[in-house]
Amino acid sequence: MKEPLIKSCKTLEKLINSLKVINQGRFRPIGGFSIDSRSLKKGDCFIALYGRHHDGHNFISQAITNGASCVISQKNIQSVSKVPVFVVKDSYAPLEELVRYIREIKNPFVFAITGSVGKTTTKEMLSFILEGRFKVLKNEKTENNILGVAKTILSLTDQEMLVLELGTNAPGEIERLARMCMPDVGIITFIKAVHLEGLKSLKGIRKEKTALLKSNPRMRAVLNGDDPLLGGLNSNKRTYWFGRAKTNNLWAQILKLGQRSCEFTVKNKFRLTLGVPFEGFIYNALAAMQGAQLANIPLKDSLARMNRFKGFPALRMEFKENKGYAVLNDAYNANPYSLKEALNTVKRYPQKKIAVIADMLELGKKSAYYHQSLASPILRCKFEYVLTLGDYTFYLDKRLKELGCNNAFHFSSQKELAQFIKDKFSETKLNENQEQKGWLIFLKGSRKMELEKITEYLG
Repeated sequence: MKEPLIKSCKTLEKLINSLKVINQGRFRPIGGFSIDSRSLKKGDCFIALYGRHHDGHNFISQAITNGASCVISQKNIQSVSKVPVFVVKDSYAPLEELVRYIREIKNPFVFAITGSVGKTTTKEMLSFILEGRFKVLKNEKTENNILGVAKTILSLTDQEMLVLELGTNAPGEIERLARMCMPDVGIITFIKAVHLEGLKSLKGIRKEKTALLKSNPRMRAVLNGDDPLLGGLNSNKRTYWFGRAKTNNLWAQILKLGQRSCEFTVKNKFRLTLGVPFEGFIYNALAAMQGAQLANIPLKDSLARMNRFKGFPALRMEFKENKGYAVLNDAYNANPYSLKEALNTVKRYPQKKIAVIADMLELGKKSAYYHQSLASPILRCKFEYVLTLGDYTFYLDKRLKELGCNNAFHFSSQKELAQFIKDKFSETKLNENQEQKGWLIFLKGSRKMELEKITEYLG
């Protein structure tokens, strides 16, 4: 039987600063903590949280039925008689303290990854490398907010490595997340114009992301040396740089760019092949390998693992043939930087091209400007048609037409846009050799725009 996490009522009271305890005499040792009554294990303490869509207090009875040993609640619940109820002012405050407590007593080696782009891919790459030697726990998908990080840490058992992606769209979130997980290594991928609605400016984004580095004085930092907003940080013996420039601790150069893969040399010594057409993923690979070195995995071993990596997250430069079309789907998310970088990859394809561009969200007051600014880069890519979807891409469509693009069309729904493609190109086929008489459809937009529906409507 595993050792309980909390053995006494007094210990929990002190940890969470409870206002009162109902049924104190029914306390029994706590084996773990859960914020989800469905996945709660017998002996766990259930933490009832007010969520955006659900109130955890409505599931207290279910949690007790499933074996909860006690409940932490914002409500003064007198109807519960079987287990103790620890009443608190705000359930989120004890949640963060308990997560920090579990991180400390379980004591895994913790990596925390943040940045404007590339967090999830870096997390997946680093986890894959580490899994060759260690037991590893990571966030599921992109569960990178307070609840997602808490859920991950609460599920710690005997893992030696914890790899966490930390997300933010408002000031102070990274500081809170970092305080919860106390990273041994902090990785920052890029500082770019993302989440400007909440973070206001590039300066605000930089301040928010670099708050990660202040959470643990013993932390070692892995930073993108090619990003000017990161390169300006004070360097020290605990900072390790990655990028394409040879001045970085770990660097890579392009050998060959293909339509299905990219080849690189790392430090003029090793060869690395990534099974995607987008060369920008080299930054994620370098960050992951540099991080792995800080877990005492030699670069040669990391490279051997990376050459076998196939776990690229969905909707990141996915290439698929789709009944007469080739589709390059980069519609997981979008911002001005990632769209311009993706266009550099699209240029390599010899087919005639259709761009499908949807809104880039959370850009704040400059949303119209950022969408308009993409017109010239898009035109340089020589698309046969540029199809836009959403409120802000209206400004992009308008600017394209001002610059003389006669084949720009704006739509209000995915279905309408897909029907336009079907009507125009239903008889055009993509041959097996990917020659120019085929068509390439490039999809790019923020996650909420659900551009993958277009491929569903195309059938």
